[in-house]
Amino acid sequence: MSRVFQRPGRAGYYLSVPIPRSLRSSYRRSELVKKLGNTRREADAKKHSIEVQINREFGAKLNTLSLVEKLTESYNSEKLSELPHEEKENIKSAYPIDLDEEGHPTKKEEAALWLALDGKSTWQQWVNKRKAVEGRAKSTILNWTSKLKALSEWSETDYLSELTKRQAIQYKEYLLANGLEPSSVKNTIGCLNAFWVWGIEHEIIKENIWYGLKKRLPDSDKKPIPSQEVFDAATKKASNITSLRKTKDYQFLIQRYTGCRQGEAAGLRHCDIDLKKKTISFYEWEKKVRYEKERGGKRTEKQVRRFKTGQKDERLLPMSSALYKVLKDMPLIEDSDDPIWPRRYKATNDSWGTHWVSEYKNKYNLLSHDLRRYAVTKLEVAGVTPGIIYEVIRHKIPGSSEVTLRYLRPSPEELREAMELLV
Repeated sequence: MSRVFQRPGRAGYYLSVPIPRSLRSSYRRSELVKKLGNTRREADAKKHSIEVQINREFGAKLNTLSLVEKLTESYNSEKLSELPHEEKENIKSAYPIDLDEEGHPTKKEEAALWLALDGKSTWQQWVNKRKAVEGRAKSTILNWTSKLKALSEWSETDYLSELTKRQAIQYKEYLLANGLEPSSVKNTIGCLNAFWVWGIEHEIIKENIWYGLKKRLPDSDKKPIPSQEVFDAATKKASNITSLRKTKDYQFLIQRYTGCRQGEAAGLRHCDIDLKKKTISFYEWEKKVRYEKERGGKRTEKQVRRFKTGQKDERLLPMSSALYKVLKDMPLIEDSDDPIWPRRYKATNDSWGTHWVSEYKNKYNLLSHDLRRYAVTKLEVAGVTPGIIYEVIRHKIPGSSEVTLRYLRPSPEELREAMELLV
């Protein structure tokens, strides 16, 4: 995975791209480094194009480039559509398209080449464009990539804007016929639908072929939350120290008494928990962190904490009396902005605590998301207003107004009253 970094004692920003193992002997190194620019803005603007050039270079050496990539590389161009008209015609003459009896191209590579010459873009280019502009979380980008790649493999083309409504219906039927749950198919179509809406807004796609295909596909079955006895037993177990557990399960307890998501709890920094003011701050952050590895030694890596809906999820919550009681002896480093649990970070998708919460079922007989569902249920049954629920756990309640949520400013006392209900 590529990374942007700064070199000690040198100005500017650099891009590091891992070299494929089979090419490392020829390069005599394990990564290729290129300077991107003197400022972060300049680096962000150039990162994609430089990374594409490097990967094309690797692909050429490995002989894995597609026909479009080979010609793009040979013309040293960003896009084939930017070539002079005469050159485009020469390429089309050299790579003609043969059609079958139904008028479909018999060779996918040539068909893709002609689309590239006409200015059509691949789904990979769509993802890269959104990634550069929107700054989405890695997990979101990985979800886009998996959904679009699967569609690309089924349709045998990277140029998905050419798909028809009929093909969209066939893909839906294909997913259902291959054993996917209707709720999973609904999720996939929802993701593709959102991408086509974006494509129409950016004049890349003309028609939303996924519109209406989620109708009559059911949501996943609602599972009942565990009983109060299960929650009480889990809370007691997480709060006690035994010969096998040398410390309380503070992450579990924070999730238990706030209803926050696993990543919001696992990615907390020491400075986010204020035992004097009895508050917990949930904020996005990124930092180069140095920490002790589990099997000895130290590691330095850039860690990033992003929320599901970005800065909208940032908030300051008062602790309930029950939460303060279990956190008051928590070993915190005063004024430190290091993460409390750095080893719970997964760099591939910027996620926090995935492995940790996977043990909840065995440890506590409930799932991580049960804690969030429990909090929402408690607050709803107690008659707490949707606005207050949103402020506590950043879970939008259907029917609540965006305008109301934007202007809502509950007092610390009102929030604390709500927090006291999560027992």
